[in-house]
Amino acid sequence: MADTHLGIRPLDSLGEVRARFPDSQRVRMAPDWADESQVLFSFTGGTLQGQLLVLFIDGRPDYRREIADGFADDLDALKLLAAESDDQALRVKWVRWVPTTPLRVQDVVAKYGRWDAGGLSDDGFRLYRSWDARGITALLSEDEQSVLMMDFVFTEDEQREAFMRRYGQVPSWLRPGAGGGTTAAPGASRFMPAP
Repeated sequence: MADTHLGIRPLDSLGEVRARFPDSQRVRMAPDWADESQVLFSFTGGTLQGQLLVLFIDGRPDYRREIADGFADDLDALKLLAAESDDQALRVKWVRWVPTTPLRVQDVVAKYGRWDAGGLSDDGFRLYRSWDARGITALLSEDEQSVLMMDFVFTEDEQREAFMRRYGQVPSWLRPGAGGGTTAAPGASRFMPAP
């Protein structure tokens, strides 16, 4: 199972994440890489140490398109989903933690064990270490002694459990044998895009 950061689980809503950190400041960000179904929020302050970036998936644009096409089996249900507030509709995809001060690599290794992979990110500019089975990737300083930020993605098992918990079923694309390992954010392979 992957490690969650601060108990944030796949498919948690924006409202649930906000309730976890009621005293933090929340800012909606607009990264260049995000499309209409990707919403990034930054949480800082209060009990949080550093900055927490959470990517949420918004299904409402797809629901609105299906409603406009008029071919959906259950238009009434889609209309209800399309009308949900951000707090209800936005669902967690991945989490990034940027600590207030860099962490020592040896402390992260002491907590998670030896990494599974490491090297340069796909853009060729960032050193990383990853714990693939845990869904964790750490961005390192140039001297490889400090962890600057950590990404947490969810394993397919965790996503299946979340779909069962929230919806009582697992989508076909997430059924066993349909994929493998952890599922990164769209457009990212080794390390999530910068906000």
